[in-house]
Amino acid sequence: MKIFSILTLWIPLMNVFFINKSLAQDDLLKALQTQKQTEREKVIATFKGDRIINVATNETVRKNNLDFRVSHLFGNVGERSGGGPHNLYGLDQSADIRIGFHYGLTDRLMIGVSRSKRNENLEGLVKFRFTEQTTDNHMPLSISLAGNVTYSMRSKAFFEKSIHRLTYFSQIIFARKISTRLSLIISPGYLHRNFVEGDDDNNTFNLSGGLRFKFTRSSSIITDYTYTFGRKELQTSPFNVLGAGIEIETGGHVFSLMFSNASGVLENDYLVNTYDNWGKGGFKLSFIISRMFSMGNENGIKKKK
Repeated sequence: MKIFSILTLWIPLMNVFFINKSLAQDDLLKALQTQKQTEREKVIATFKGDRIINVATNETVRKNNLDFRVSHLFGNVGERSGGGPHNLYGLDQSADIRIGFHYGLTDRLMIGVSRSKRNENLEGLVKFRFTEQTTDNHMPLSISLAGNVTYSMRSKAFFEKSIHRLTYFSQIIFARKISTRLSLIISPGYLHRNFVEGDDDNNTFNLSGGLRFKFTRSSSIITDYTYTFGRKELQTSPFNVLGAGIEIETGGHVFSLMFSNASGVLENDYLVNTYDNWGKGGFKLSFIISRMFSMGNENGIKKKK
């Protein structure tokens, strides 16, 4: 009877012990999973916009947001390249203007249309964030795929056939936020033009790189460079494109003072048509104005007016 009494007391105690132990293990497992999820947060704001200066970044417009963008490229600053005091160091001139609309279908997929002054190009574009960097380095890089198609509206004197008006550009964008101060990017690209003159090539490959270095709480140095392969074999050799500037954050807005020797705003143009040299004052002031419009809430439901 004593043994039976002891068992009747011991068995419930053991059940309580093992149940509590099991619950404790479950709580610990959940805590570890929560901690792992917290550590594996996505890295945000690698760059402050979808371009550094000339080179596209990994960033896309968020879902249901519409980004209205105006990019302006002035004339050359230096007198040896057509600038100087008589045209206010290029400010009286306009090398190129791009007016565009970028829309976020999802937080990772962006589409857009634009029109640029130089070559009168109509553009359709798409960008997809394939992977996103995480804070625990489980994914060390943000990788984006981007491409566009342009159609020139210039007069028939420039093109024999309508198909000659088309160009295509695609690129893979590798970006990493090294620290809160430093972000880097490298991007190989491919450009195809249906029509070229002389000994030029329809297909062109390039490699771009850039960085953003934050030297104060609100100010950053930005720079990018693009090398186009095979272009130096031509008699009149275009220059590779270099951009440099300062980025200032002011109350939720970003103001950028940028200079570049690029001939135009679009890669389809400046990659193969840049003949201005920084050493001869062939660099231009540029800026981008961006205004974001929310087209709905996070669930994609339109807001009531």
